Amino acid sequence: MLESWVGGTGQILPAAITALGHSYSFVTRRREHYATPPASHPVLAYAQHLLTTETNDEAALIDFLREQHRLLHFDGVLTICDYYIDTARQVAAALDLPCSFPSSVSSIRNKALLRQALDVAGLANPAYQLVNSWSEAQAAALTIGYPLVIKPTDLASSAYVRLVRNEAELHESYAMLAGFERNFRDQPRERTVLLEAYMHGPEVSVEACTFAGETSILGITDKGLTGEPYFIEESHMFPAALSEDDQMAIIELVRAALNAVGFDHGISHTEVKLTPAGPRIVEINPRVGGNYIAELVDRVSGINLLNATIELALGQRPNVQPRATGIASAAIQFLVPKQAGTLQAIHGQTALANAPHVARWTLSATTGSTIDQPIDNACYLGHVVAVDADGLQARAFASQAAALLEFEFAEQPSLEVASNG
Repeated sequence: MLESWVGGTGQILPAAITALGHSYSFVTRRREHYATPPASHPVLAYAQHLLTTETNDEAALIDFLREQHRLLHFDGVLTICDYYIDTARQVAAALDLPCSFPSSVSSIRNKALLRQALDVAGLANPAYQLVNSWSEAQAAALTIGYPLVIKPTDLASSAYVRLVRNEAELHESYAMLAGFERNFRDQPRERTVLLEAYMHGPEVSVEACTFAGETSILGITDKGLTGEPYFIEESHMFPAALSEDDQMAIIELVRAALNAVGFDHGISHTEVKLTPAGPRIVEINPRVGGNYIAELVDRVSGINLLNATIELALGQRPNVQPRATGIASAAIQFLVPKQAGTLQAIHGQTALANAPHVARWTLSATTGSTIDQPIDNACYLGHVVAVDADGLQARAFASQAAALLEFEFAEQPSLEVASNG
């Protein structure tokens, strides 16, 4: 396992590997990145071997792992962190091992190359342009028109993705990206920026699994967004409450898009906007959907996407046959802070613990925590998971339960202006 997300699927994949009877070696450049005192992070706690080396130097990493392979006899390669998906594919190829990603993974992850592949396939894209300077961004924005969305081509978790409504906002966002020269894992960044027309409409994601070139659509998840002008994922529900016609149109588009990018192996999480002109691709992720989507899918369909990822990493045909679970829908409501500041108190935990339909809940923030301004999916204070055995009310149940919590922030000290009398 090459690196990992700290939260989300990074918390639950390690136990899933060992539950299937496998063991893994965890390879990281910085063990302290996963420090979660007082307990050890799951990726460290469950690992049979901890290997520390520079994972950002692909050639040196391959040499290091080739020697480790002679000693430890690896059977496959995986990662759960977007920033190491390309690396995992290269390591697998060099060591002649299976992995859980398609052969064309680099062009899938790069948002600019994805747009170009959809163009070649004749699939509808929003108006977009790729820019490499502020003057190019100014000109492109005039061609596309406001509002538009600015996106880095190589980041994850909606980092630095922003709705911009005028040139001043575009300049602010472009300058922030230009100053962000290395990503969150200290890798050099792609400098090209993607500008695309803002797509109006609700957003969903299609969860699918491809093995030996054959794709199985596993279902559609809906997504609630908040925090404009940022795109913070506030909630998910599986399955999405959609008409049959919308489902068919979305699935047809996603199958065509996966074919267009040569997606031949692995789990895919394809984000789609339901615009007035029809569904449009937002992006394709060659991995399990983040933010506990895998848990929602499992609760409803009995399909374990993490197990499927592990099986794909070993070159095995994954088991993605649904089974009865007694749950009609499952949803997660994230606790997005309404402001920045110091958390003074959290009220309502007893009421939440006794709320109906709640499967589980967690708080990641504590009294005294310093909370940053919410701008992306790294801002959550916790989450609530709810289920509905009879229909598609899980989202409402999760939202109602989460509303029982109240986060109280310390008052900011007022600034008094001194007077000379």
